[in-house]
This record gives sequence, structure tokens and C-alpha cells, in this order.
Amino acid sequence: MKTLVWLRNDLRMDDNPALREACKLSEEVHSIYIYSKNQNNKHNDANCKIDFFIENLKDLAKSLSKVNIPLTVIYSDGFNDNAEIIKQYIELNSIEKIFWNNQFGEDEINRDESVKDLLQNSNIEIKTFDEQVVFEPGSILTGEGKPYSVFTPFKRKWIENFTLDKLDIEFKYTEKKSTKIKSNINDFNFNFQKTHSVDMSLWPIGEHEAQMRLHSYLDKNIFKYAQDRNDPIIDGTSRLSAYLASGIISPKRCILEALKLNNFELDSGEKGIVKWIDEIIWREFYKNIMFSFPKVSRGQPFQEYTKKIKWRFNDDELNAWKSGNTGFPIIDAAMKQLINEGWMHNRLRMVVAMFFTKNMLHDWRLGEEFFMQNLIDGDFSSNNGGWQWSSSTGTDAAPYFRIFNPLTQSKNFDSNGLFIKKYINELKDLDKKDIHDPDESIRNHCNYPSQMLDLKQSRLRAIDAFNDAKNT
Repeated sequence: MKTLVWLRNDLRMDDNPALREACKLSEEVHSIYIYSKNQNNKHNDANCKIDFFIENLKDLAKSLSKVNIPLTVIYSDGFNDNAEIIKQYIELNSIEKIFWNNQFGEDEINRDESVKDLLQNSNIEIKTFDEQVVFEPGSILTGEGKPYSVFTPFKRKWIENFTLDKLDIEFKYTEKKSTKIKSNINDFNFNFQKTHSVDMSLWPIGEHEAQMRLHSYLDKNIFKYAQDRNDPIIDGTSRLSAYLASGIISPKRCILEALKLNNFELDSGEKGIVKWIDEIIWREFYKNIMFSFPKVSRGQPFQEYTKKIKWRFNDDELNAWKSGNTGFPIIDAAMKQLINEGWMHNRLRMVVAMFFTKNMLHDWRLGEEFFMQNLIDGDFSSNNGGWQWSSSTGTDAAPYFRIFNPLTQSKNFDSNGLFIKKYINELKDLDKKDIHDPDESIRNHCNYPSQMLDLKQSRLRAIDAFNDAKNT
């Protein structure tokens, strides 16, 4: 019995249900990965994320080879040719079953349906699994049988339905029958050109490294997560998001290991653990939003009335924001962190996105796209959900009149300016009194730009724009 595992956003062996099931049922297992620059470009995958993904794919190939599972990489022009690629591989290698883990997003769902349609008359057994979520997408519903659009009741229902058997993920791999196929990973031409400047030493390669990062965080910092998570200079977050986004570690593994430290309690016990698990459930919530409301994966706002907002556009302002030259130190430091690390602290993602969509009154889709083009942890559903939350266009969004003041946020969460000093060299010698909003003489002396807009006036402008859209 031969089974093919189609790898996608699941570059791991631990808690990989498609791979696990194939190894349980078949004596010979093959794996393939379909690589497409066009798919990457269409989804605005960051150059650093592609770099990270390729290296982790190579690491996975080594792990699979230890149990005699070859990994074949096949080039694709896009989504439309995947069905034929799969069919040809199956016929060439006399495959009887194909398993894969589901992805979210309309392109991926349509692609998978086309594969099923092509194979339905070929007597090929197809099995699909959900490895990015604990519950089947769309299965957490209100009493009226509708999908949730607010996080808190979604989480409450999630917890009500949760049982520990959802985390029954332990599995020991054994060697499979050797195949005539050899992995082509070292010979495959990914045609990848590095254009990013991210310090990749921040993101060690491999499933083993992801597991080590998880356990190091659980051993040291998770108990302080609730109090430290909003301070960008403190290493208070796990920085597992890049590994979750590329499927190098699973949400279930993260939840299981955290629950072990909290007497398997989801909503009581250690505040840090409960809050950290909350953030993983948020990821599942946004995946459910994308599954249940496909329009958000087509660049549409969740809130219909916000289609009428008259967004501004100013190329100079946009470029100043992208390069971290807005004249607001906390905004500029966050943007420089993004470029240097391929990552931004979550509190600052909200502050930056709200500044962009409210104070600048620029279309949230431009910001969403730029983040995806630069984030090593770019996750389509979470990034979209976060941007729509901040711009008040999405589900469970911040009220449109709630607009973070970046100066207040800076003083509250970077009180001594240590984060600003780390990323804005021109301001590194300023004291805490001046660093959040230097006066013009200091700005001139430090060669740091003036504020690109007036916070009060821009706030009123945003409220007027939303009110106009609401009342039109």
C-alpha cells in the first residue's frame, strides 16, 4: 500500500495528522511539496518568510529521510496546475492514497476541490485533516447555528466543547519501506533571490529548534506573560509565531505543553498561561472568520458600511510610514523592527495599524499588504484580522472612534524609551522626558523628522470619515 502526503503549511513531523495517518496505514509513504513563486507573490509572502520556509523544508526532508520517506519538490506555475501535477505523480508512482492537511483561504480551498474532482474517478482514496485548528472550521457555532463574529463568545464555546482527547497527538514514527524515489531537495532550483535584510539568526531553522523555543519559553517566561506581553522591550512573548505560521510547530502542541503547567485548566489557574492560550485561540478564531466569511480573503471588509469610507492616499506619507520616518518615535521604531527582524511586537502592530488607518486615513489593505510582504510570521487570516480590527472594518473590531494615541502608548508601554533607543539610533542619547516626542530643536539636532501630521486634527478627520460612511 502506497500513500502520498502532500505537504503545504505543515513542515513538521510532530502532530502532522496527514503524515501520521499515512504512516499508520501504509508500508510505503511518499511526500511532495509543490513550490510556486506565483503563489508566493499572489499572497504577498515576505522574502524573509520564503527564505525561512525553504530552509525549514530542507530540514524536514532530512527528518523524513530517517524513516525512509522521500520528499519530492515540484515546481508549479500557480494554483491551477496543482491537480494535474498530483495526478501525474500518482500515476507515475502507483500511489493508492493521498492525504493532506487543509489550508485556509479561497484559492487554497478551490485548488483542493479541483484535485478531488480530478481524482474522484481514479479509485484514489483521499483524506484531509485540520492541523491548524483544534476544532473543524465552521463547527463552533452560536445557538442559532451561525458562525461567531465576536471573539469572547467564540472562546467561551470553544472551551465548553474542549476535551483533552483533542490533544491526543503523540506518535512514534518507525521506518517505512524504502522507495526507489530519492529526495530532490538538494538539487531543486528554488530560484530564490534574497532581497531582505532580516537577521535570520533570530529564527533558528528546524522543528527541533521550534520545540526548544517552546519549552524554553514555558520554563522561563510564560508565567509573566499577562504582565509583560505589552512591553516591547521585554522578551515577554514566545516568538513562536514564525514557526506557527509555516507549520513548523502546531497549535495543539503549544496548547498541550502549556496545559501541562496549569493542571490542564483552560480558563483558571496561572494568568500568564491562560492569556497565552487565549492568543492561540485568537488565531483559530480568525481562521474560522476566513472560512465562514470568504469575502475577507478577497480583500473585502467585514463591516459592509466601511466600503464607503473615503480613504486618503499620499505617496510621501506612505513611504515615510514604510521607512519609519513619520516623526513619531514609537511608530518609527516599530517599523524599523519590522524591517530588521521580520517581526513586530503585537501591541505595536495594533498601534502602527491604527495610526495608519485612522491618523493617516490610508486604506487598511495597503498596510495589510506591506506587513505580509515583510513579516516572517505572516499569517493571512491573523494579519487580515488584526488589520481589520485596528481599522474598525472587521469582526469584533475596535470602535471607529477608539483611536490609540501613539504618544500615550509610547509612554505607557515604553516608559523609559528603551525600545525606541534600540531601533532609532538618532534618539539613543535622549532622556525619557524627551524621547517620546522630542521638540523641534532636538529633532533638528538629532536629524530626526518632524511629525508628519497633527494627532488631534487627524483623529477628528477619521471620525468624520467613518461617520460619513455610516450615514451615507
